[in-house]
Amino acid sequence: MTNMLPANKKIWGLHFLPFFVVLVIISPFFLLSTEEKGAVIDSGGKGYEIQMGINAYAILISGIAYVIWLFILLGKHKKNIANQFSYEEKIKLNWLRYLIYGLGIIWIIIIAQNVNATSYDNYIFGSAVVLVIIIGYFGIKQGRIYSNTISQQLNDNLESNLKDEYLNINVEKVENDLAIPEETPVYEVEKQTDILVKKKYANSGLTEIASQKLYDKLKELMLQEKFYTEPELTLTALAEKLDIYPNYLSQVINEQERKSFYDYINKLRVEEFIRLIRIPENSKFTMMSLALDCGFNSKSSFNKNFKKVTGQSPSAYLGKKG
Repeated sequence: MTNMLPANKKIWGLHFLPFFVVLVIISPFFLLSTEEKGAVIDSGGKGYEIQMGINAYAILISGIAYVIWLFILLGKHKKNIANQFSYEEKIKLNWLRYLIYGLGIIWIIIIAQNVNATSYDNYIFGSAVVLVIIIGYFGIKQGRIYSNTISQQLNDNLESNLKDEYLNINVEKVENDLAIPEETPVYEVEKQTDILVKKKYANSGLTEIASQKLYDKLKELMLQEKFYTEPELTLTALAEKLDIYPNYLSQVINEQERKSFYDYINKLRVEEFIRLIRIPENSKFTMMSLALDCGFNSKSSFNKNFKKVTGQSPSAYLGKKG
């Protein structure tokens, strides 16, 4: 769904490494005769306490590690969609985040069971059943996020000199990496931001002159064609209209606007809404109908992005202007 699995399928084999390690550790047990195996089982694993302990801790560690890894993947997915899509509906996977919370709770119960030596099997199995049902329901309901074209583009970028550059760069990450103090003047923040952006694209084949030309072309196209009014506009789709590579388009937006693709497109939508709402003939329309015409596909998305751009809610902004 999120296209976050490693491009090299050989890496997937590492998931089986802990299993084979544990298998080697407990292999002496399998060499026993049937009678000896039965005696070990009846005695509660006597003589194999170390192997059983290693197996138990390995299971706990792997469970916790996978839960943490899932959160990391979802975090990367959030950054990816900001640089690939102009919308969030149906692709944020909040339901999957909640399922990971549930999975984490199950592992907490398992840990508590091992620490307290108390059986919580009913809670564990009951929670697991609920999670499986929810996963099945939402998994079928959730559509594919990345089309084959976008998936191929992402894989190609992993093999290029620009890999990870255009997916991860955004203003928040820039400021976090620089650890800029709050009292730093705005002009100094912008200066340091420019330095980091240039460093990240140091190996790019796109020169500053070419970047500026593409940016001018992008602004002209947006002004004339208003592609941002397409509710499900993607980076790849816009790049095709400009006849350039998506990674170059992302670089241009990051460098020139210092914004992710998502923030850039939604800023244009907000500006278009403000332009439309000021036209007297549009007073007969509701705010939401105009917002839909500008490319927003939900009230929550409109309100969130409007406040992000203007610092006010739509009603407060219009009340002040009125």
